[in-house]
Amino acid sequence: MKITIPESISDITLQQYQRFTELNNKELSEYEYTKRVISIFTTLKLNQIDKISKKDFDLLMVNISDALNKENDFKNTFTLNGIEFGFIPNLDKITGAEWVDMQSYKLDDIKNYHKLMAILFRPIKNKDKLGNYKIQPYKGTEEYSELMKYCPMNIVSGAIVFFYNLAKQLLRITQRYMEEDQAKAMMH
Repeated sequence: MKITIPESISDITLQQYQRFTELNNKELSEYEYTKRVISIFTTLKLNQIDKISKKDFDLLMVNISDALNKENDFKNTFTLNGIEFGFIPNLDKITGAEWVDMQSYKLDDIKNYHKLMAILFRPIKNKDKLGNYKIQPYKGTEEYSELMKYCPMNIVSGAIVFFYNLAKQLLRITQRYMEEDQAKAMMH
């Protein structure tokens, strides 16, 4: 029997990761939980997992855990289903609709990440030799959100980490500005 095992987070889809995180909401024995994790990330069905050796069972979990925990960098473009997608090239120019929808699909709500990804990444319509590109205008998440469930997790986690880092930077800048403003007010 041939088993497909993820070697890195780029071999894991967003949909698999969403199914994996849903397991935490279920009351399962450790064995049942591990079986389901293996089933989500491999080609094995639950009844097949019962028939593999303990050694292989443990090795599968180590490989899956390693794949989930590998670091990855932010990538602003990727190809999925023959379509090249690009990250919003200029966050200063996002539309009100994009902003409102991003706020409704919060960064800590993994079950809606496919919708968030459909906002952040859209098909590239023009690309120059330097790698600069323009993406399709935003028309809501309906057209690409289901496809985004098959987006590799390295792309998803890179975008999420990018936003967390951006939020931390904005917080630091805001705090420093407020401290400087307060210091100026005290001097006057």
